[in-house]
Amino acid sequence: MDTLQAILKRRSVRSFAQDPIDPEVLKALINAARIAPSAANLQPLEFVVVTEPELCEQVFECLKWAAYTTPRGTPDAGHRPTAYVAMCVRPEYASPVGTDYDLGAAAASLTILAVDQGLGSCWIKNINSPKVSKLLNLPEGLKLDSILALGVPAEEPVQVDLKPEEAGKEVIKYWRDEAEQQFVPKRSLETVLHWERHRG
Repeated sequence: MDTLQAILKRRSVRSFAQDPIDPEVLKALINAARIAPSAANLQPLEFVVVTEPELCEQVFECLKWAAYTTPRGTPDAGHRPTAYVAMCVRPEYASPVGTDYDLGAAAASLTILAVDQGLGSCWIKNINSPKVSKLLNLPEGLKLDSILALGVPAEEPVQVDLKPEEAGKEVIKYWRDEAEQQFVPKRSLETVLHWERHRG
């Protein structure tokens, strides 16, 4: 799969087949995240990969899924992620501008490579951080930021381009139809692309 195809195919997936993920693939995903751009090259991120089924289940119980489609967007017992990546920050290595840029670049690299490897992902920020930190034995001083859920996708969310006149905040909510197909509205290229000067 070429890079552009992987970028265009990447969507947040919330239903997974139960196939295990090859540890070498997981290692490649973390390597992609590791070498992503970092503010001042301070590299404050560390990653904990979770694949043990019992621990995966415990992590799952600490996550809140798909606010726009709750409870339908929460994976049922036969479609939960088979791996997680805990994205952690060492504050002493953080840039004065913060770690959001590092986290975004790392997550983008990881999730795009995941698509290339036949995997789906969902980046989750709404988590019970104290409980997950304890489950993963995170040392004091290593801050859990977010979780990337991973697995072989059992669904293929559909992107829908919004018309320019529909691009307000109130219409960006993703939804599921009666057949449980997820649709994800995106502001159109025509709406967000400006040549030379902003159209105003």
